[in-house]
Amino acid sequence: MRATINGLYLSMDMQGIVRYARELVNALDGALDETDEVEIAIAKDAHDVPDFERIRVRQIGCLTGKAWEQVDLAAYMLVHPDRVLLNLCNVAPLLSRPGVTAIHDIMYRTCPESYTTLRSRVSRAWHCALYELLTWREAQILTVSEYSRKEICRWYPRADGKVCVVPNAWQHVRRYTEAPDWEQRYPQLESGTYYFSLATRARHKNGQWVREVAKRNPDLSFAIAGGSYDVDEADVPSNVHLLGFVSDEDACALIRHCRAFLYPSLYEGFGLPPLEALALGAQVISSDATSLPEVLGSSVHYIDPYNYDVDLEAVMKREVSPAHEALDRFSWEGSARKLTRQF
Repeated sequence: MRATINGLYLSMDMQGIVRYARELVNALDGALDETDEVEIAIAKDAHDVPDFERIRVRQIGCLTGKAWEQVDLAAYMLVHPDRVLLNLCNVAPLLSRPGVTAIHDIMYRTCPESYTTLRSRVSRAWHCALYELLTWREAQILTVSEYSRKEICRWYPRADGKVCVVPNAWQHVRRYTEAPDWEQRYPQLESGTYYFSLATRARHKNGQWVREVAKRNPDLSFAIAGGSYDVDEADVPSNVHLLGFVSDEDACALIRHCRAFLYPSLYEGFGLPPLEALALGAQVISSDATSLPEVLGSSVHYIDPYNYDVDLEAVMKREVSPAHEALDRFSWEGSARKLTRQF
């Protein structure tokens, strides 16, 4: 294995694809042997760079952000033709030889209704064009679920035969620590009684489902956390508590002590949050859409994300399989081993 990892993710704030890149590369470091020559190229603003054992860290260029990726990284790879470029966050340099790129999902292509602002529409156009290029050019495409693999091949037939599933995993939650004083800071929430959701204003995350179900279940308590979650206050019933941004420690506590974790998403390439919630010991009520049944199996309670007339307590009485049946199928170490087989 002779590869250069695109380390732009080390300059980015934490989000799902950044979590994937960080955890997968950390596990890859432990899966390499003496014959592998793997390095990670980073920009000058990279932060929280791990102390790798076998992966060499190389800072290159003087730019930052997407400009670093498209200019500095591209130039570096052009003068190192013996190395394969590994991109783990949906994007790759336009001027680059065939490499290996992870496309987590193609929501930009399949869900145009989720992009309503000018900025989001420009982003959608850019990503759709890039996916056309990558599915034609790259030697290998990685994705995170069988559902996403089929979607990529359906919309981009040229990718058929070169898409490999290297899934997310959950073991990073073992490092999470629960905020001990969460009950003092969230006195409106009583342990074991509230339904908890992490949501953004993105349409496909379906925060509307939580609000509408809450209106129909006024005796139940709901909490929604999310830094960018915003909605007209008149549309929020009194039994829904909007918590805003919460820390990892608070999120850990809120998940562990909720009646159930709600995940009514309409579209997911994988669906990491409900898997994390299972790992933290929560009951999960999930949408039955897209990749979620593939990932979560029979370990969660499923709902129709388009149906608001739901008796949550009746849903919770349905029998589900033990959480480990879903959790045991995923590990960062296993994903790292799958990744090494693509080189």
